[in-house]
Amino acid sequence: MKKIITFTLFCVFIYALSTQSYASEINNEVTSSLQNELEQFKNSLPEYVQDFFPNGILDGDFTSLINGELNEGKFLDQIGNYLIIELDSVFKSFASVLILIIISGLFNTLSATMLDVNISNTFSICSTLCISITVFNLCNILASNVTHYIQLLCNVMNAFLPIMIALLTISGNISSAVVSNGSMLLFISIVQGFLVTFMLPLTKICLVFSCIKGFGGPCDLSGISKTLKNTFTSAVVFVMSIFMFVLSYKNTLSQSVDSISLKTARFAISSLVPLVGSSVNEALRTVTSSLSLIKKSCGIVAIIIIAVMMLPLIVNLLLNKLSFNFLSSFSKALGNGNESHILEEADHTCGFLLTIVACTCVLFIFALTIFIKTSIEVGI
Repeated sequence: MKKIITFTLFCVFIYALSTQSYASEINNEVTSSLQNELEQFKNSLPEYVQDFFPNGILDGDFTSLINGELNEGKFLDQIGNYLIIELDSVFKSFASVLILIIISGLFNTLSATMLDVNISNTFSICSTLCISITVFNLCNILASNVTHYIQLLCNVMNAFLPIMIALLTISGNISSAVVSNGSMLLFISIVQGFLVTFMLPLTKICLVFSCIKGFGGPCDLSGISKTLKNTFTSAVVFVMSIFMFVLSYKNTLSQSVDSISLKTARFAISSLVPLVGSSVNEALRTVTSSLSLIKKSCGIVAIIIIAVMMLPLIVNLLLNKLSFNFLSSFSKALGNGNESHILEEADHTCGFLLTIVACTCVLFIFALTIFIKTSIEVGI
């Protein structure tokens, strides 16, 4: 009886292997779905990011990536191009503020010779007002750029999420796909709903508080400005730390569940179909290894995209921070105390924006690193 059951299962298994129409249809559907998702993901990228990659990588051909065409020299060239582009815009704003500081120093020197105190105060208020308006506009543009780039990054991650979930599902990481999908959607919603919404108004409020101090009035609201920024940054870091912790342990547990499920399926195949079970296991090992290579290549490309996409913003913020730092020191050297307070706050604002951008990029890269490391042990 046992031999009859074994022979029957063997015949059924051979018949299933010989029936190729359904498998072909499923394979075509999966391939077509991935191609559509890759196309949507490519369309969501800015043009300068698409131009950075060799032909074929963003279409799913990772041969040039494996061959090492994206080396450190290409990244250094890209950073050099960003520096040349950003230096031009930063130098223009630097020159405009520097001219205002020199004029302000001349006005302050002239007002010191005035016997009328009202005229002297009028000169001081006018120079401070000119610098305040200029610096406020520059910082407002920087904050708007940060908001735009983070929103663009969220859109790119939303476009990459279906590819990530599809690759995890195809490679057998069903539980990991469910965990990653829910966690990434939650974090992207938090970034879009909280970080993008409140960062720009908070930056404007802090700049207004610094301008009040710059006019030399009795009220000094710079402490409130510093507290608001520190509280906001601490809240962002805390939320991101919680997200990384939860994503890490959930992914570890789900990966173990998927590994047990695959080993159970392989054991059942080896036990019920002893003649071809080893061949099926070897084929399964080969397919899993191939899918793991594709998955890791996709994850590495996504990490490179984040780096290339955010580098112009990071370079711009660093250059502006250095610019405001130098202008603040120069303003102090000329004796423009009120103006230097405003420039110091602009320097701190650039540091605040740079911290937010760095935290967001690091967390997305961390999530993609977990995606790359997620794999099932196929050996028994």
